[in-house]
Order: sequence, then C-alpha cells, then structure tokens
Amino acid sequence: MLISLKIKNFRSISKELVIDMTKSYKSRNENLRSNSFLINKADLLKSLIIYGRNAAGKSNVLMAFRAINYLVKKSDGFKHGEILSPYEPYIFEESIRGNPVEFEIEFFGEDKIKYQYVIKFTKSEINYEALFFYPKNVISKLYERELNTITYGEYYKGDKKGIEKNLLSNQLYLSKSASQNIPNLKEAYLFLTKYLVVSNFNTEDYDRALINSACNLMEKNSIQKENMKNLLKEADVNILDFEISKLDEKSIKFPDNMPEELRKHIMNDFMYRVRTLHNNFNKGKKIGIKELPLEYESLGTKKLMALGGLIIKTLTNGGVLIIDELDKSLHPLLTKMLINLFHSKENNPNNSQLIFATHDSTLLDSSVFGREQICFIDKTYEGNTISYKLSDIQGVRKDIPFEKWYMSGRFSAIPIIGDIKLKFENNENKTTGKQKNPDSLRR
Repeated sequence: MLISLKIKNFRSISKELVIDMTKSYKSRNENLRSNSFLINKADLLKSLIIYGRNAAGKSNVLMAFRAINYLVKKSDGFKHGEILSPYEPYIFEESIRGNPVEFEIEFFGEDKIKYQYVIKFTKSEINYEALFFYPKNVISKLYERELNTITYGEYYKGDKKGIEKNLLSNQLYLSKSASQNIPNLKEAYLFLTKYLVVSNFNTEDYDRALINSACNLMEKNSIQKENMKNLLKEADVNILDFEISKLDEKSIKFPDNMPEELRKHIMNDFMYRVRTLHNNFNKGKKIGIKELPLEYESLGTKKLMALGGLIIKTLTNGGVLIIDELDKSLHPLLTKMLINLFHSKENNPNNSQLIFATHDSTLLDSSVFGREQICFIDKTYEGNTISYKLSDIQGVRKDIPFEKWYMSGRFSAIPIIGDIKLKFENNENKTTGKQKNPDSLRR
C-alpha cells in the first residue's frame, strides 16, 4: 500500500512536492474510521481527492505515478542510446536546467514490509537508484546505484554480477532484476508494476480498451461478472444484465501487409462485444427483454462500465488505483458510490487505495472525506506546482461546509476569473445606415 510519493523537477513541479497517504493525529477525532486502515502500525488513508484550478498541475502529479510505473515495467528492454521519455523537467527556472527528475516512493509490499524506492534520471541515463526496506522497522539498504557504481546491503540475496553485466545506463536495476527471483526486489517490482494502476486518459478508445480488459476478467471469473452486474444495477442505469461474446480471431481477415503489432492492438480493443439487457414494454406492460449493443448506451454508462472494471479489479487484488477526472461523465451521486466502495470494509477487504483528481466540488463532503483526505494543488507566482491538505489550513474545523468555503476561495486552488470583454468587427454601417467610405462602393 502507498505511504507517500515525493516528486521534484518534473513537468510543472520544480521544488519537492509530497503526496502523503498517512493519517496523523490531526484527524483522530473525525468519525471516519473506515476511511483508513492500519498496517504494521502505520495508519494509511484509503482515498485521497485532489482539487485545483486548471493548469495548476493536478494531472502532472498523477503522471509522476505513471512515469515510475512505466520505467520499472519497461526500461529493462531499452536499447543503447534510447531516451528516457519520462524525463520532462521543469523548464521555467534556469538555475536547475539539466538537473535530473527525482522520484521517491514509499509503500508496503505484500509481505507487509515497508519499502523506499528512489530514482533520479536525465534524458539519457539513470543518475541514481536505490531500494531500501525496513525488515525490523529499521531502514536497511538492499542496493544503491550511483551512475555505474552499485553497492549492496547485507539483506540482498541473489544474482549481482549477472544483472550488472547486462545493465545499461538507461535501464533501472529493479526493472532488470525482474527476470530473477530475488527476495524483496520482487516485492518492490510487483507493487510498482502490478499493484500501482494509473488511469489518466479520458478518451472513448481508452474506455473501450478498459471494457475489453474487464470482459477478459469477467470471462475467467463469474464472480467478477456478478460484481459488475450489481454495480450497474445499483447505479440505476436501467440495465438488468449484460452478455459478453468473444470474437473468433479466424473470422477476421486482415490485410496481408498489416503489421503484427497493429493486428494485436485491434484484436485487443475489439475482442469482446457487450450487449446490455433491458425490460421491453408494450403500452406500459412489460412483454420481455430487449438487447442493446453497448455502443448504443450513454457515454456515462460506458464510462461507468470502464471504471467499474478497474475498480472491481483493484478491490479484488488490492493495490492503488490512480484516476484523473474520476467524475467525468458521471453524476455526482454515482461518483460518491464508487468512492464509498473503497471506504467500505465489506467491499474493500484488501485495503485498496484510491487517488483521483476532480473539479466536482459537491464531493467536498465531510461525511465522505476527512480533512487529511482532501488535497489541493496550486501554483506559485513563478509557475511551480505546490500541494497542501485541508488539514494543513489553520482554523478549518471538521464541521464547516467544505464545498462552500472552497468555492468562496478560502482554501485557494481555484481560478481567479475576471470580466471578459469580447471584441467584434465594427458593424456601424449595418446599424446606422451610414457609410464611412462611399468611394468603396464605386466600381
């Protein structure tokens, strides 16, 4: 489970920014015990909601999670000279130009041991990488790498020379170790690649891919299909049930010259067809069931099914789900329903966590979120993204109207909107009948 993430010199984030999932004494008196859980004496939040004006950097914070996930999962396959695409440093401060991007993430693995993973990198190489853990609640080094020099701690058990021999300067050691069954390193690798799920795209193509992924899961596990059916039923979208059919790959004819990678991409996106079942009526009397292709359903229903698949999978397996604009195309009550799945002990037995950005101020509800679960993202005068929690603001009691105070500007992190005066082409000739230049009519 996620403890914290520190981000520095990434996109709009110049100075260190911290996303913290720990619950402190400040919230002990809030009656939201189900919103956090204990693991190895640490009290962690089950959810974090992120607010901020447009262009403040909310998406950039979430992109940092994706960058870590991508590098750990993919960098072992990078070739000589291949650039590190997540290297997107802050560009509005000359004194730090060329400095590495820095990430430090702390988490608990499935073994319930705390880990700390640090990476610093430029466009072409990994400058620093280290993995520490706390086997007896005391920090111990597993390995530490500074450019091409790697040192190991006493707890490191496994191959060293084999990994070092084939390790390129643009590859992460943790990524390269994935093919080896090295204790502790495996725990860290699995958390950062399997249990850290980032969804920060909002396109219909992406939603279709998510639905196909959910269908694949439901095809293998009938319980997951029942969960999705219950989710749609409780969301009140008038769907009784749904049926999934799988395409026969042999029935699809691709052009002979189509690249194999493109073929696989198309098959993955269109492998499954979903048909929803609705009551059918005649003059107000129910006469049977009507099938409807999922493509005919509303955008909100398709979004609900796409997100529902991700959420059900996360709640089943455990992990951290990170979503940009969770509320997009959803009614606020539906969004609250999805959030409360994570706060429910019954529906979240594995203590999965949800982090999401939103503009929906109606979610600022003290019955849903405690003050430490509400995070604001804003920008300084220089354009640097900063973060702070509602619990950091002095004088904010747990019983004040969060939404009203936020929209009035008391917490900042909202746009300062001025009066707009639009300019239009001068239509004086049409309205007065006068002609400024009579000669212009002569031929």
